[in-house]
Amino acid sequence: MNVYWFQDFKTGHLKQVQALLDQLKKEMELSIITINYSNQESFSKIFSNLDQLNGPTILIGAGHDVYSKILQAKKYLKKTINKDLFSIAVLRPSYKLSSFDLIIAPTHDFRKRQLPKNVIPFQGSLSATSQNPVDENKAIIAIGGTSKHYKFDQGIFIRQLDYILSVHPKHEFKIFNSRRTPEALNLKLKDELNKHPNAKFIDLNSPESDTFQESLIESALKFVTPDSPNLVFEALSAKGQTYLIQIENPKYRRIFGAKKIRESMNELVNSKRVGVVSILNKNGGVDISKIESPSPHFEPLAEVEKVSFSIMKFINQK
Repeated sequence: MNVYWFQDFKTGHLKQVQALLDQLKKEMELSIITINYSNQESFSKIFSNLDQLNGPTILIGAGHDVYSKILQAKKYLKKTINKDLFSIAVLRPSYKLSSFDLIIAPTHDFRKRQLPKNVIPFQGSLSATSQNPVDENKAIIAIGGTSKHYKFDQGIFIRQLDYILSVHPKHEFKIFNSRRTPEALNLKLKDELNKHPNAKFIDLNSPESDTFQESLIESALKFVTPDSPNLVFEALSAKGQTYLIQIENPKYRRIFGAKKIRESMNELVNSKRVGVVSILNKNGGVDISKIESPSPHFEPLAEVEKVSFSIMKFINQK
C-alpha cells in the first residue's frame, strides 16, 4: 500500500498518525512518503512516481493546516488514480467532513453531534498498545503545564508531588517535564527532590529524556497531569495504574470541569479507569491531599488496533 503522509510537525499530531501507521504495518506492507504541508512544489513533482505505484494509495495526516492539502492532492490524483485512492483525516477537520473517505476522530469530538458515516471513532487519542509486564518497584510522574484547557498552579502541584513521593517511599520514581512546564517549576523541582532520595528529575533537554517511553511502559504507577490528553491515553495504553494529578485550585467543585477535554477526563475518573490525586478543601480552610486508586480490572486500551482493523476492512470492501 502506498501512503503519502502530510505533516504539520506538531508533536501530538505526528505521534498519533505514527502510531496508526505502525499498527497498519503489522498487517500489510506500506511504502510511506512524508510531505511537509507547506511544501510549495507542484503536485506533478510531489507525485512524480505515480507510474511505479502498486495497490491502494492513502493520503493521510492530522491537523488543520494539513487537511486542505490532502483534499487538494486527492483532487489532483483523481485524474490519474481514480480507483483505490483514499483520503484519511486523523482527528476531526473543521470543514468539508464529507469530502474525506475516512475521518479517524475521538468520540468527544462528536459528543453532541450525529456520527457521520465516514467517521471511525476512538477513545481519547491514538497510542501504541503495550502488553509488556511492568516493574512493580518503578513509577513515573509526567508533568505538563498550562494549556487552553487547564491552569497550572505550581504550588498545588509541588504539594501533590511531595505527597505522592511520601506515600510511595519504596518506589523508584522518574519525573519528566515537558516543553510546557514553566521554567520556575523546573528549578523548584530540583530543590524539592533533595528531600526524596527515591526520585530522579529528568529534564526535557537532557539525553536521558529519550527514556521517557520506556519508563512509561515499564512503570507500575503512572502519575500524569491532565492537561495533555495524548499523554494520559499513552499511559492507559500500557499495563499498570494511571493517576491524574490535580493541578488547579481546590476551590473548584471538581478538579475536571465542563469542556470536552475535561469531560473526557471526568469520564475516565468516574469509570475508575484512572485514579486521582487531589486536594480536598475541608471546613476551616484545611486542605488534605488524597489518592483514589483506579480499578485494577481494566486491560490496556487498544484503540489504535481497533482503528487499524476498521481502515483495512473499509479498504478491502472497496
